[in-house]
Amino acid sequence: MPRGRSPGGGLVGSGRTLTGTEPAGGEVAAAVRLHLTPGLGDRRGGRLLRELGSARGVVDHPERVEAVAGARVARSLTAPSLDREVEAVLRRCDALEIGLVPWADPRYPPPLREVHDPPPLLFFQGDLQRWKKRRVAVVGSRKATPTGRRTAERLGRDLSRVGVGVWSGLALGVDGAAHRGALEGGGGTVAVLGAGLDCPYPLAHRPLLQRIAREGLVFSEFPPGTRPRPHHFPRRNRILAAMAEAVIVVEATPGSGALITVDHAQDLGRPVLAVPGSVESEQSRGTNALIRDGAALVLEAQDVLDHLQWGTPSPDPAFLRPTSDSLTPCEARITALLGPVPLPLEEVLEHTGLPPSRVLAALTGLEIADRIRRVPEGWVLGPGGR
Repeated sequence: MPRGRSPGGGLVGSGRTLTGTEPAGGEVAAAVRLHLTPGLGDRRGGRLLRELGSARGVVDHPERVEAVAGARVARSLTAPSLDREVEAVLRRCDALEIGLVPWADPRYPPPLREVHDPPPLLFFQGDLQRWKKRRVAVVGSRKATPTGRRTAERLGRDLSRVGVGVWSGLALGVDGAAHRGALEGGGGTVAVLGAGLDCPYPLAHRPLLQRIAREGLVFSEFPPGTRPRPHHFPRRNRILAAMAEAVIVVEATPGSGALITVDHAQDLGRPVLAVPGSVESEQSRGTNALIRDGAALVLEAQDVLDHLQWGTPSPDPAFLRPTSDSLTPCEARITALLGPVPLPLEEVLEHTGLPPSRVLAALTGLEIADRIRRVPEGWVLGPGGR
């Protein structure tokens, strides 16, 4: 059985059988077929899924597809040439241990059914149960200031520590900082990608993605092998908005993609919160405008809990990993960055945002403690850092 990565690095079942044993007309294969059909799209596909109840039902009723999407799309959906593409996707998922959850599967997250254009299936690695936690999306500028990155990391860490799931999009800046903070808090995090799970963007976040797959959940509506494209990210943002119980914006220019997530959240009736910033900072113009227009002001994690009337949620032990109080903040930041893929010193320095002298001292201490290892290409987690 193909599997996704569990939080502890083990394997959890994806819920579908190997390509060689699953019937060619199975629900997963039908959902992949819907995704690959040119011209169908998620909006019309979503209408058909709601009407017919499953991807298999859609494939079995080409006359309804023709009525909704036209004759050309109906012919494309049932074309034998599409069989090879479907098979290639399923085999690649098997090889990469990527799980698939079609729209008709009971494990498909109900919040995604609220959108008018739901993905026909999700590709995932990690613990799919994490969507059942209390959850917020933390989003913001890719070109975040040091203050913005620190704020996102602190919010991610403090929310994670009290059992709130922190969701984001794995981008540079605010997204990456929020993910790292949540991992440091011990409660894991969820990353929603705008590409296939084997095509992380940016590439510098590959180690972070691998760690999230081990300790949290990563998923995408795009099959493996799908490269990131500009139009993918607004689609990813609608998933973040749908899955979040609230959206928190940490720094955003007026044209920031984070505000697309806000638009989706408002359309779905999700609360929007924002961190204020200097009136002289371009990176804070978007967030300050949100607060002016009614978004709740956030300075710390407790503000989020108070606004959502969550009190202080109790952390779920099933989602927590042991944390070590012996790590300094610098050491914790470095271990959150690293994974099995070497990270060069230059990137460690860039992503920690700390003085080189502090980073080098922390690297030495972590290496002595066997938490990290130095290899020719850079640094990786050691046995004591997992």
